Amino acid sequence: MDADAVRALVAHVQEHIRDLPEVNTAATLRGLVGRVEDAVKHRTDVTAAATQLEQTATAALDDDPWVLFHRVTADLVDALSR
Repeated sequence: MDADAVRALVAHVQEHIRDLPEVNTAATLRGLVGRVEDAVKHRTDVTAAATQLEQTATAALDDDPWVLFHRVTADLVDALSR
């Protein structure tokens, strides 16, 4: 993928990260987005930086109250459909 396309994707991530609440997880994610930007700028391993960002974002979902609420409601619907 060319650098301009990666820059556009990182900019899209930056837009969405602004919506995150100010907590330690958000600060960590912002730092990882910075690593992706640095990797693009310095032509180093963008994939490794992006993978670390994605893994941290996925882990953050485990504690997200909206995700937890969705799981509970999905369990309710599943139980009712049996």
